[in-house]
Amino acid sequence: MNTFYIKTYGCMMNVYDSNKIEDLLTNSGYLKSSNTQDADILIFYTCNVREKAVHKLLSDIGRLKTQNTKIIAVGGCIAQSEGRQLFSKIPVVNISFGPQTYHRLPQYIEEVLSGKRKRIIDGTFYKMDKFTECPKKINVNFSEHVAIQEGCDNYCTYCIVPYTRGREYSRPVKDILDEVKYLLDNGAEEIVLWGQNVNSYHGDAPYITIGQPKATWRIERLLQEVALLPGLRRLRYSTSHPKDFTLELMKVHAETPVLVPFTHIPVQSGSDKILKQMNRGYTATEYLAKLEKFREICPNIQFSSDFIVGFPGETDEDFRDTIRLAKRAKYTISFSFKYSPRSGTPAAKFPNQISEIVKEQRLAVLQKVLIEEQKKFNMSLVGKIQEVLFHKVGKHANQYIGKNVYNQSVVIKSKENMIGEFKNVLIKSAEENCVIGEIA
Repeated sequence: MNTFYIKTYGCMMNVYDSNKIEDLLTNSGYLKSSNTQDADILIFYTCNVREKAVHKLLSDIGRLKTQNTKIIAVGGCIAQSEGRQLFSKIPVVNISFGPQTYHRLPQYIEEVLSGKRKRIIDGTFYKMDKFTECPKKINVNFSEHVAIQEGCDNYCTYCIVPYTRGREYSRPVKDILDEVKYLLDNGAEEIVLWGQNVNSYHGDAPYITIGQPKATWRIERLLQEVALLPGLRRLRYSTSHPKDFTLELMKVHAETPVLVPFTHIPVQSGSDKILKQMNRGYTATEYLAKLEKFREICPNIQFSSDFIVGFPGETDEDFRDTIRLAKRAKYTISFSFKYSPRSGTPAAKFPNQISEIVKEQRLAVLQKVLIEEQKKFNMSLVGKIQEVLFHKVGKHANQYIGKNVYNQSVVIKSKENMIGEFKNVLIKSAEENCVIGEIA
């Protein structure tokens, strides 16, 4: 029996895809290996959003390949964007497959193992095929991700996703509800609905009224229906685009108890000039007004965000606008990155590219502000009780780490196994990146 090992880079959509690949290969008779030394097949599922991921892939293949390796397969966004160039850059690669073709991986592996083909490349955009052809998950976890939408039509000037994941499309409602029901029936209690731009979801309705045109559901209706399914204790979704946030979605948060009072709304910059050059479709004032309205409708809502510093043409004043927005928005969690030019995107050819030294300096200043806001919120929870779902063990003995409804890490000590358990936790202290408590 041939064994496989998957190394995953990048976003949660890549994690979702890698889990599907694991199910596909397991159903096809392959055995998952816990380490690269014993694996016959090495699979690298990649991200191409930032430059570091490409460099890391090149390094990891050279480091992890052993004399036992029979096949090296590279999938995901790098494989999609590099195409045949991947084979010339990394001659040891046997299979290159895009994000929409992983359902064919077992077939391609068999063809290489049998000697039928030495190298295989597939960057076809099959859209729905991978969802309909993948088997049901064998080992259901207490927390599961369900992809409801993929691709993107926004074409932000810095982003490679529309070129690697394709144009936006949404799964039919019935397919999503059937998958969620199956997961809940087999032990899942938390569901995360996932997509590149999840709040632009517009899937075919599960039924058609006689004499009426074909109907679609948006994310608001889908969340309401998923929330009614038996066994569901916590519902999340990600990732959103600010311009697609509606009053209806805000009201769903306020009216749906299992939907967490937390959402990720990436802003990227606080400068209207830079937002326009990024093709984001909103101004800083419009963005902040949505956060304010959201807090008015749903007072306990909290936000996380993404920032890019050093975008081409960003001046000191543009950066100060970003700092001002970060302070006004008061994020619970934030993620910030240096701009990384990606070949094939418009921004890579923009004039006035910012030096790495300036990017580093600005990133350090922004992260200091974001961490201060994050710690303020963490401190505000001290003395309060939070419902926590525990996901993993900590670094120390009897230590467990879980997530509250705000997606914060909560750390406790317990002699009992907490993995997969919902527990009420009294928060005793706070640090920059987590809060610490005890079972209430």
